[in-house]
Order: sequence, then structure tokens, then C-alpha cells
Amino acid sequence: MTTQLTIRNLPESVNLYLRKKAKLSNKSLNQVVIDELSEKVPFIKEDLKSSLDWFIGSGMDNETITALIEEDKLQKDKLKK
Repeated sequence: MTTQLTIRNLPESVNLYLRKKAKLSNKSLNQVVIDELSEKVPFIKEDLKSSLDWFIGSGMDNETITALIEEDKLQKDKLKK
């Protein structure tokens, strides 16, 4: 799925940087913006354990993982109400 965004109040220095980078790399401005943002956003993984590995580490036991998954579900249910 893709989304279209409008960016307002972009500082002129950022505008010039992105346009210069696009020209030098023979890419569209749109592609340069996507590349830049993609580098800054962490890769989102499917499950809770995988998404927490970068933060906590992968040494969690199954009981802790189960508790975290249950808590995650409870929090999502609260948001729906």
C-alpha cells in the first residue's frame, strides 16, 4: 500500500539538499525523498517479539513473550473502544 503526502513548511535548506541530491543521482525528487525517509524509519516486523528484538535483544523466554503479546492485544482492544 502506498500513500500520498503533502509536506508544508519545508525549510529551504532541506529543499535545496533534496533537489541537489536528486539531480546528482539522476533520480526523481520523489524517489530521493522516499529513499531518505526509508533510511530513517526502522523496519517494522510482523510480530511483537521480532519488533522488540532491536530494543530488548533476542534473549527473551517464551513466558515473557506470551505476556507481552497478551498485553499488546489488551492495549489494542482498549484503543478500539
